[in-house]
Amino acid sequence: MQPLVIDLSNKAIVIAGGGRIAARKAKVLLEQRANITFIAPAFSNEVLELAQQNHFQCIEREIELADFEDAFLCILATNNRAINKQFGEILTPQKLVCVVDELTDGNTLFPATVTRGHLQVAVTSNGSSPKLTRALKQQLSKQFDESWTEYTTFLAEYRQLVKKLPISEIEKNDYLQEVLADEFRVNNRQQRESLKALHIAAVRSTEGKI
Repeated sequence: MQPLVIDLSNKAIVIAGGGRIAARKAKVLLEQRANITFIAPAFSNEVLELAQQNHFQCIEREIELADFEDAFLCILATNNRAINKQFGEILTPQKLVCVVDELTDGNTLFPATVTRGHLQVAVTSNGSSPKLTRALKQQLSKQFDESWTEYTTFLAEYRQLVKKLPISEIEKNDYLQEVLADEFRVNNRQQRESLKALHIAAVRSTEGKI
């Protein structure tokens, strides 16, 4: 499988299933602002609460092939292995499909993800060992602590300012390389001073064009 980062905002996502796993997948997608529809003969309280809080739709019946016609992503999370397999085989040639109880039946999987601001680190064992995936996520969570949240915000702002400077690409790369030093990540004062210096340089370069 080839890892990809996909923007799911405003995309139609259909989750077949109304239990714990269906709810867990929906929670992963909350920050994506996707349009989620649950379809199942019955729904857990957890799914119903999620749907009410986030304006997701719940359709109370068995799934049908037509339910996935306009879906960008299909998540098969029913408690019936045969149904998950059947729909996975039918849908995978045209759709992004995650089959939660047998990843090889689909073409999409959810990696374990650590998010710190603009930084997102994902890891998966491609279904070979979920325990390994969880262990690696714990290690990554410790390695990339909360200091990376503010640091990546700084890097994003810094990069935009550097791009506006009337200097060569080599000089811009030098600027961007400099702030990758670990001292910048842990020193908020140094971040602020660097941004201030760039703001001044950007203003002066603009004034020089007038």
